[in-house]
Amino acid sequence: MRTFPRTIAFLSFVALVIFFVSGCDNPKSGSLYDPNAASNPAPTITSVSPAGTAFAGMDTIVIAGTNFSSVLAENTVYFNTTPATLLKVTSSQITLLAPLVALDSVAIRVAVSGADKFSNTSLYKLKAGVVTFGGLIATELASAVTTDAAGNLYSGFSSSGTEAGILKFVPVGTRSAYAPATAGVAAWTSLKMGPGGLIYGARNVRAVYSFAKGGGSSAALFVALPTGTFASDIDFDQTGNLWIGGNNSNIYRIASDKTVTPFPFVGAVHSLRVYSGYLYFAARTDAGEKVWRAQISTSGLGTPEIYFDFGAAYPNNLPLAITFSSDGILYIGTDSPDGVLVVNPNKSFSAPFSAYKSIYSPSFLAFAWGAADDLYATSTSGILMKFTIRGKKSAPYYGSTL
Repeated sequence: MRTFPRTIAFLSFVALVIFFVSGCDNPKSGSLYDPNAASNPAPTITSVSPAGTAFAGMDTIVIAGTNFSSVLAENTVYFNTTPATLLKVTSSQITLLAPLVALDSVAIRVAVSGADKFSNTSLYKLKAGVVTFGGLIATELASAVTTDAAGNLYSGFSSSGTEAGILKFVPVGTRSAYAPATAGVAAWTSLKMGPGGLIYGARNVRAVYSFAKGGGSSAALFVALPTGTFASDIDFDQTGNLWIGGNNSNIYRIASDKTVTPFPFVGAVHSLRVYSGYLYFAARTDAGEKVWRAQISTSGLGTPEIYFDFGAAYPNNLPLAITFSSDGILYIGTDSPDGVLVVNPNKSFSAPFSAYKSIYSPSFLAFAWGAADDLYATSTSGILMKFTIRGKKSAPYYGSTL
C-alpha cells in the first residue's frame, strides 16, 4: 500500500532534475560545454632568464612572453606541479622566486585566469644551493670542520653518541679515516689547518691540541691556557700566530714559540676569523650580540670595534659561525630560520639560503671553504652540508699555506 506513493514521489523528483539540467544545455548541441564561450588567449613563454639554469629556492627568474595578466594574482607559474612565488608581473613579463624543485629537467608552464589553456612548456634546470655532504649515516654526527689547500675537508664526528675522531673527505665526497678518537674529548668545537700541514683543534676547555701531519693518531696537547679559560674557536694569521676565543675576559694569541699573550675583551666569543689584517669575532657582551674586529699588528691586537650589529638585525638569535669570501662578504651562520646571513661591506645584508632550513636546522656550528665556490658547514644537530656560493671563493686562509 505504501509502494505506489513512493514511486510517484521518486518519478516526480527525477522529472524535476531533468527539467533543470535540460535548461542548462547548449540549445544548439545539447551539451553543457559551449564552444562559443569567450576565453582569453593562451599565455606563451618566449624566454626564461637566467638562461638554462638557476638555483632552486634562491634565484630570481624572469619569464618573458605574451598574454600574461597585469594582475599578479591572476597568474600562476608551475615548475612541474609546484607553483612559484610571483614577485611582480606585467602583460609580457613575470618575475618570480625559483621554487625548491632541484631537478635537471623542470617543466615551466604559465596559467592565466580567464584563459582555458596553459602556455607552451619551457624545460629548465634548477640546481640545489645547499646539499648534505659526505654520506654520514643517522648515527654519525659531524662537528668542527677545516680544509686544506687542495680542497679536502676534515671533520670531527661522533658515532652513536661517542666522539670517533676525524674524517677526511675529498671534494667529490669520498671519505676515509684521518685520525682516531682522542681520550677525554666529547666533541671538537673548532678545527683549523695550520703550519706544516698539521690540524689544530679546540674543544671549549683551556687547551689547544694538534694532530700529527697526515693524521693516523689521536690529538696531542699543543699548549695549555690559563686556568678558567675556554678555547671554543681558533684561527691563524699570516705570521703563524694562533688566535683563540671563548667565554673569557681576554682573546689569546699563541706565537710559534708557544708564548701565550692575552688581549682584553670581556665576552663570549662564538667564532673568529682573520681577514685583511683584522681579527673578526662574533661575540656576546653586555652590549648584546655583535660582530667585532680588531686590527692585528706586530705588537698585538688593536682596540676592538663593532663591525656589524647582529643583535639589531636579529634581536632573538645568535651569530654562531663566521667566515669571509675573497671580496669581503661576511657570512654568518645563525640559529635563526634564515640560517646564513650574508653581509656586504656596506653592511646591507640578506638571507639567500632560508629556503633550505630543513637541512641546516636548528643552527650552525662551523664553516670551512673548499677550493672553489664550495662552503662547507656543520649544524649543531650534526649535519654536514655543502653550500654553493656562486662566483665566490674563500678569502685568504693563512693556516693551510704556512
